[in-house]
Amino acid sequence: MNNNHKDFKNFLDESHKTPEHLDSKVMTLISNELQVSHSVVFSKILGVQGFIGILTMLFCPQFEMSLTNNYDLFHFFHRTFGHSVCMIICGSIFLGSGAFVAGLVLNSAERKHILNSKYLYALSLSAAALSGMYLVGAQFYLNSVIYWTIGALISQIVLFILSSKLKYRLLGASS
Repeated sequence: MNNNHKDFKNFLDESHKTPEHLDSKVMTLISNELQVSHSVVFSKILGVQGFIGILTMLFCPQFEMSLTNNYDLFHFFHRTFGHSVCMIICGSIFLGSGAFVAGLVLNSAERKHILNSKYLYALSLSAAALSGMYLVGAQFYLNSVIYWTIGALISQIVLFILSSKLKYRLLGASS
């Protein structure tokens, strides 16, 4: 025990300085991790949303667009809840599921970046999704788009926050 104490005292007394290039490299890496740009974060979340959105279209058509021609879920929602609630549910499924996955996939700095501008991100992703669907031939009606967007906006924000908190609780602050 006495030897350990002596070694530790010697370590403290010695003047070890890390090389300058190593210090700058570490500082650059840390800075890059903490300072994320909107364009990088938006590109990542757009990629996640694109992938998850396509998966959801396998079972839940959006604006009469389906990858499998399976309209059973749409008809169930439409008959059970009516047109307006059906469109809210469709927007929630399409963009909310992507936001949930993004909250699990992105790192903590990226999640904080999104949470600081959550309304901007939700609105931008909704506009991007609607634009993309329009470009591939979706037929929109104003009342449908309004209800779909309401569901999309609310679900993106709520599910992103929920999945971020879930990831934090499961993996801790470093996630």
